[in-house]
Amino acid sequence: MTLPATIVLPAGPTLKSADLCAAFGFTRQSLNYYRRRLDFPQPSGRNSAARYDTRAVSRWIADNGGKVVFV
Repeated sequence: MTLPATIVLPAGPTLKSADLCAAFGFTRQSLNYYRRRLDFPQPSGRNSAARYDTRAVSRWIADNGGKVVFV
């Protein structure tokens, strides 16, 4: 799987799984794959309460050759 060259994320301290899936353009199963196999940041909370630290996610994207734009 490859990331889009530019990923648009909502500004804020945390991101929901749905936000990330929409930004990356893939399913929740793909997000789980990234977490398990590609050192994607782990969320705090579980299921619908899961939140990802925006700074950790943007660092991971940059480390993997992507660019982040906040809206």
